[in-house]
Amino acid sequence: MAGVRQLHLQRGHDWDPVAQRHRVAATLQGVMPLTLQDLARMAVLVDRRNLSSLSVWTAILVGFFGLFRKDNLTEGKSAAWNSRTSLVRDDVIFTDDVETVWLRVRHSKTIQCGERCHWVPLKRVPGSLLCPVEALYELMLATAGQPGDSALFVTEKGTSKKVHLVPLGHTELVKGIKALAEAVGLNPADYAGHSLRRGGATAALRLDVHSVYIKLQGDWRTDCYERYCEMDPAQRLILPGIMAEAAAAL
Repeated sequence: MAGVRQLHLQRGHDWDPVAQRHRVAATLQGVMPLTLQDLARMAVLVDRRNLSSLSVWTAILVGFFGLFRKDNLTEGKSAAWNSRTSLVRDDVIFTDDVETVWLRVRHSKTIQCGERCHWVPLKRVPGSLLCPVEALYELMLATAGQPGDSALFVTEKGTSKKVHLVPLGHTELVKGIKALAEAVGLNPADYAGHSLRRGGATAALRLDVHSVYIKLQGDWRTDCYERYCEMDPAQRLILPGIMAEAAAAL
């Protein structure tokens, strides 16, 4: 990008800061954030009777509400899966009333040497197809009998005569997101695994959730999480509105 900018300026063109160009900024970050409204339209299209579909959908909900990095949800290659660095069934703890689920992250971009665990809580959404707790509960039941140190999110492989479960890969998750995006009228090229983390952070910001809670849920170690949150026009007017009211009171 530095080279492109320099050549652009050398040829006498103006250069607007990337942050002021929404589409360019979004392209550089690779994805657009999914919204709660997007997920609501997708939810009715998911075949939860199919284990692979249920697993992808559960990963989408967990990624969105838990502000998860895609590397916590999937593996680049099934053969590279490692129970010490990935979410496993034993990392899922339901409360007795199944109103809350806690997910234990033992390895991530910010936890490289197992020096701590990051616990991510998710709350039940009663009677909703967007409930991450219900989806996780269904997935755990559908894969009952699998070892506690086996992959949490899985997909079915093989033939009708012999099917086996393998860890959900990046490719399968991204394909699932893009297919659902296209099915509800969105441009699939704009969405990928990172749409979940960005979408959840943006949704929280638009619900006026304090930034401290966003940072904690997503386990950001710095203030870089602010780049994931996109304000809508109404939010952009809050600060000037408050200042205008203060000025008017003088």
